[in-house]
Amino acid sequence: MTEIFVPMFYMMCLTATVFLFSTGIRLKEIYLTSSDASVDGEEHRHPPFDNGSVVLRNSQRNLTNLFEFPVLFYTVCISIFVANTGDAYFVQLAYWYFYLRTIHSFYHIFFNHLAINGGFPMRAMIWIPSTAVLVWMWIRFITLI
Repeated sequence: MTEIFVPMFYMMCLTATVFLFSTGIRLKEIYLTSSDASVDGEEHRHPPFDNGSVVLRNSQRNLTNLFEFPVLFYTVCISIFVANTGDAYFVQLAYWYFYLRTIHSFYHIFFNHLAINGGFPMRAMIWIPSTAVLVWMWIRFITLI
């Protein structure tokens, strides 16, 4: 069941997109805020890391997040393939994980409101279902092997 690799590929594309977006924003900010200061004859054109825009910081944090739980997603997908336990339901779960992580990344980078009206953090309301899907994939895989 090689279909499980398609949502994995999409997750890798999401990670690459966030990386390229973050890099593009970073380079733009370096170019726009740079000064031609020279230290020991070497030109340094890098503003302090913490002085970046909110979108830059959020995209860099989101990129870090994409190397945390999604690693478990890649692992379970490869395990499903190797153990030959894949079926259409696993593929659907994998797509759902990808969709939820895409929504999470978009929200994290561009909005990132911690809570609406003092309630439950909005980003967590997207993250928790994606994690539940991932946990369900692992539980189902373990029970099938």
